[in-house]
Amino acid sequence: MSATEPIPPPNRVSTGVPGLDRILRSGLIPGRPYLVTGASGSGKTILGLQFLLEGIRREEAVLLVAVDEPPYEIMENVNTFGWDLSRIHTLDANPGTAGFRRLGDVQEIKSLHDVKSMQDLSEKARRAQTSEEVSIQSIYLKLRKQMETVHFQRVVIDSMTSIRHFALRQGEDLQAERTEIQSLLRFLSEQGATTLVMAQPTEPDELTPEEILCRGSIVLTKEWTGHSTRRAVQVSRFRGSAHDADAHPFTIGPDGIRVEAGASTGTAR
Repeated sequence: MSATEPIPPPNRVSTGVPGLDRILRSGLIPGRPYLVTGASGSGKTILGLQFLLEGIRREEAVLLVAVDEPPYEIMENVNTFGWDLSRIHTLDANPGTAGFRRLGDVQEIKSLHDVKSMQDLSEKARRAQTSEEVSIQSIYLKLRKQMETVHFQRVVIDSMTSIRHFALRQGEDLQAERTEIQSLLRFLSEQGATTLVMAQPTEPDELTPEEILCRGSIVLTKEWTGHSTRRAVQVSRFRGSAHDADAHPFTIGPDGIRVEAGASTGTAR
């Protein structure tokens, strides 16, 4: 967090993203799930990692549920930031882990393997021998088991869109799937974890379970204007707190995402 950022009060959780806490009026309300939506390449994973690294800085236990990409690929993608991800616990729920190429210094673990730390991924690589089905229920059961020994204060699920997609492909009943998402998010709230749920944008008339259950929505947009990229973030909903509802430009630089909280692009579309 930038030195110029206000220190969040005890009843708030810093996002670790310069400028975003100002929009949220000092940060997130702890122990609640929040939805972060944006198209591919909009910066969702980077925002999630900054949120987890802020927790590490505050000596908190943090967890990344990696579905879209295997953990070693996430590590490769953020190498340019120079971030130390070794203390982030990960639940590798990427269904295609066994199909990725081997790396000499990264351990490929089977899909939905037990929770590990990013540091464990530096061991000698080994090919996954088995593959487990990815489902909301299986992730929920893994988290329940792990929470018996480690109390995670911050959790990032990246992404709920992929979890729901894989569950549907496995022939899950749609209503049963919605019930499982509800159980997962309620469990995390009951455990006191502040959770960021990443997801792809949906159609305006489509209301997903995570949209109903999450206590706030952060929307990331990315548009091409000529030969440059224009990025903006908007807190479209934040239950229980006043907040800045305008869209604000942000950049992705050497230190990650930085929101220009003093500027505004008006209301995001």
